[in-house]
Amino acid sequence: MTSTVLLGGIDHFHLMNDRAMRARGQAGNHCLFVLELDGRLDLGRLAARLERATRALPELRFRLDNSVLGRVGRPRWVVDHHRRAPEPRLHEVAGERERAARIEALLAERISGERPWALDVVRGAGEGDTVVLRHHHALTDGRGADRLVAWLGSGSGDAPDDPPLRQERHDAPERLLGAMGRDERLALARAYKAHVLALGRAPILSLARACPGVRAATSRVARLALSAEETRAFDLRVRQRARLAETSLMLIAAARLADRALVARGFAPPHHVVPLPLSLDPKGGARRLFGNHLTMVLLSLGRDELYDDARAVARVAEQQRAMVRDRLDLAMIAALDLARWLPGPVYRWLGDQPFEGELASLIVSNPGAVTVDRFAGLPVRSAYPLPAVVTPPGFQVIFSRFGGRLSASIVYGDGLLRPDEAAAMPGALRAELLGEPAAPAGGGV
Repeated sequence: MTSTVLLGGIDHFHLMNDRAMRARGQAGNHCLFVLELDGRLDLGRLAARLERATRALPELRFRLDNSVLGRVGRPRWVVDHHRRAPEPRLHEVAGERERAARIEALLAERISGERPWALDVVRGAGEGDTVVLRHHHALTDGRGADRLVAWLGSGSGDAPDDPPLRQERHDAPERLLGAMGRDERLALARAYKAHVLALGRAPILSLARACPGVRAATSRVARLALSAEETRAFDLRVRQRARLAETSLMLIAAARLADRALVARGFAPPHHVVPLPLSLDPKGGARRLFGNHLTMVLLSLGRDELYDDARAVARVAEQQRAMVRDRLDLAMIAALDLARWLPGPVYRWLGDQPFEGELASLIVSNPGAVTVDRFAGLPVRSAYPLPAVVTPPGFQVIFSRFGGRLSASIVYGDGLLRPDEAAAMPGALRAELLGEPAAPAGGGV
């Protein structure tokens, strides 16, 4: 492969967000991919496996170009041909509480563009190991990380299977713009700008901005795992209420949690704006490991419709149809493709304009079913992606499925929720997903 790879528009967005997060005192814009194994790994053999993988796959030797060209031009990955694999670290813990705390602590550790990935093993007494792939968000997205960790753990002995072909390993959304002329791209970018500015006419408020005295530098995590029976009940509700659009119910449920937290603090914003990532990978057979191959749409839910299931689902569906009709999914790609040529300060200034410094009301993501089922010969019992919190908004809900069961990670900035609120969040989210009675909008979470 070539020794350099330019960052795509979404990759560049995550790199700029990384810099903004660090300026606010956070470790940066990185993600974990967590695997809970049935059994213990041999750390020596794991280190040998990672070394062989790094020799086989040049992208595992990526670093951000720190040369003058790399700093003043378009950011790009370069291959460090002499780089060795990162040594897997072992963290020994006692019990589930310590295991969860250690995973939270890993979210607070910096993953830089110089060393964009690492692998840790969390080990409890008498329990299966937990493998944690840590990666810079500009390196890959949740689906790419799923395939990457699956490949790292594939094969037999101390070596993974042959990697995907070079042309299969990396993709960027800008490929969809390849047949378009300059004028068409500019028109799409202007359409996206108009769409965002229209959403920004009514103010929004995030949990982070509602707590001005809190400097939420670290991420806290509350996990919800539905049982197989509860997942079937949710799927039935999707068919009955949302006409097979499960992400609509997820988005509405997450927005209600954030809204109740705001109401409990004396705020009632007129609407919530939620960015929703949409993968561009094919439904089957994708082998991409690197790059953020997705687009993103911004959806708005008004206060007058948020707590009415039928109206909320209809409102989300209406906006999704408009996105397709007006090609706003492509428009977002075109806008970010143009923006990555801008100087950093101009890029950040433009990003702050639509919502007066807010990125969104909250963040919701549903990357779908996790596919990895074995790692280094051991069965995987559970797996899920876990990104560091972006502050603001300081509140995000990441859904995924493993083995047919739905789970969610509620990620929030430390100090933005009271301990009792945080403890109640998984139960409140479960109630929303299953259509059970929840706390009133005027009360706490």
